[in-house]
Amino acid sequence: MILEIKVIAQILEVIEFLLIFVFALTNLAFMQSAQASGFDGFAVKFYDGDNITIVQSGIKTKVRLACIDAPELKQKSGQSSRKVLKSLVAGKRFRLNVLTKDRFGRLIAEVFITDKHSDKYSYNVNKALVEQGHAHFYNPSSKGCEGYASAEQAAQAQHLGIWQDGDRIELPSEFRRENY
Repeated sequence: MILEIKVIAQILEVIEFLLIFVFALTNLAFMQSAQASGFDGFAVKFYDGDNITIVQSGIKTKVRLACIDAPELKQKSGQSSRKVLKSLVAGKRFRLNVLTKDRFGRLIAEVFITDKHSDKYSYNVNKALVEQGHAHFYNPSSKGCEGYASAEQAAQAQHLGIWQDGDRIELPSEFRRENY
């Protein structure tokens, strides 16, 4: 009887290991596929100016826009940042350049839509949000994100969006620390 319980426990451990292994392989294959060939989809929900849910082949996936941090919805300019993101992406096909995955399981990615003059996915939505002053440059990993710092400097110099009152702004990270 005790031997049977030990055998069953070992079988359950093996099954648990196999399930974790299969999940890890599936996740790795998905990430490699998304990084290698892009990830076409369409957005179905806009949480704020830098978080969306997309659908691709019937599967919903949460995406955090890489290289930027947009104001929280309760923050000044938060609603307008979401509105601009939605106007740029809603109803359009796009491609993701997936950089990584965060601790919440969201894809961290740049979003590209086709530009007005071609069918190429060349319009970087993330960078456009920074250029227009609807988000600030944020790159905790120090990888990728070329051109974002200069885009932010230009938006600051022109007093666009969040920079309309100069550089005295409450960063979204500060707002989250104080309010959530």
